[in-house]
Amino acid sequence: MPQRSGPPPTPHAEAARSFVISSSHGTFKVSVGGDVLVGRDPARCAVHLVEPRVSGVHATMKVEAGALWVRDERSNNGVWINGERIATATWAVVPPNASLRFGPVQFSVQTG
Repeated sequence: MPQRSGPPPTPHAEAARSFVISSSHGTFKVSVGGDVLVGRDPARCAVHLVEPRVSGVHATMKVEAGALWVRDERSNNGVWINGERIATATWAVVPPNASLRFGPVQFSVQTG
């Protein structure tokens, strides 16, 4: 029998197919199947934020391999996960129940 390098999978765990981000700016669902842009540009961004410190296209989100991913699109005021700024142009995993911030706009993250 082959040996595992990590803990065994949880028997009833299923990969998340969607996530919900919520704030006073609205509630948005991110599902498997494509990129979701975040920013001030209403023509391009499904998550449209009316806040001058958010860039036109601030970030991109996607659901892949059961996780929510976010990438900072070279914004001026950054993308933050649980209070830590992520590197620009690099995908980062956003854990469930995390705080996700685009510039000054903070969201809570839940599996959908």
